[in-house]
Amino acid sequence: MIRRLPVYLLLDCSESMAGPPLDAVENGVVTMLAALRKNPYAMETVYMSLITFDAKARVNVPLSEIPSIVAPRLSVRPGTSLGAAINLLHESLKNDIVKTTAGQKGDFRPLVFILTDGQPTDEWQSAVARLREASPRLANIYGIGCGDEVDFTTLSRIADVCIHMRGLSTESFAQFFVWMSASVQSMSVAPDEKISLEKFPLQEGMELVDSANPPPLSERGQRLYFHVCCRETKKHYLMRYRYEPAFRFYLAQDGIPLADDFFSDGAMKAPAVSSDMLHGAVDCPYCQASNWAQCGFCKHLFCISEDFDEPSLVCPVCETHLTGGRGGAFGVEGSMG
Repeated sequence: MIRRLPVYLLLDCSESMAGPPLDAVENGVVTMLAALRKNPYAMETVYMSLITFDAKARVNVPLSEIPSIVAPRLSVRPGTSLGAAINLLHESLKNDIVKTTAGQKGDFRPLVFILTDGQPTDEWQSAVARLREASPRLANIYGIGCGDEVDFTTLSRIADVCIHMRGLSTESFAQFFVWMSASVQSMSVAPDEKISLEKFPLQEGMELVDSANPPPLSERGQRLYFHVCCRETKKHYLMRYRYEPAFRFYLAQDGIPLADDFFSDGAMKAPAVSSDMLHGAVDCPYCQASNWAQCGFCKHLFCISEDFDEPSLVCPVCETHLTGGRGGAFGVEGSMG
């Protein structure tokens, strides 16, 4: 019996990953599988599972041999339920892994890669404690924090080794998956449990994090996420603002179209923020309207033109007729990202 090298990818699919970052991760998984299929050692020993997490955690691909895996389409959802993903990982490790017995050699110790660009929005401590308390140790865990909004203090308590990938560009994610593919292929040749992935050379823009002294979470980069409905198409998009500590307000960043079933899992609400803290707007990706308003009844946001002068508006969500006008500051509810 051939000893397997199980590899688990835990992928953040929260709102903070919407747009090019999630597209790059999806392409990276495809590229990684293609690279592993060209390596005879990897084809023989590597088995892979994909777990995604947002408001919920899901096993998108159960532990499978490389030739049989079809890379899944990834969809953005609200929330970063890393605790739920760790619980699902724990169950998968207990059920999937062949243990060594007197009569046979079991699987090699699994490799776990957690890719995230933010902070957990659920309770994760108990899940990590259960995983850590298991004896013998269930897996080697590597945490990859992307961008400048990662809470490395938390990630360092979950992962054995943390790596900071500074960029969120397509190129940054492509380089990361090149590194991960090369590392897994190297392990597949000689999957000795004493080998540590952190010894392999990192790609440009990646650096090891000192887990004993993780970098503090910076104010800059903290974001707000709002769901906006297009008045013309009734489709939804995600509007993101980024905090600028020098000015002490949030600046509009981008608008990302959302899938039609985006709200199927329910949005995770964040505390309301005053509208006078939000500066600028982004064009609606559907009708190019350049501003937004909030319904006074259902509290949903919807797009409007910058110079609207209509005596009344109709909310595209609850269809209430609203009196137009520009009042004072008001509270705006966002989601947890």
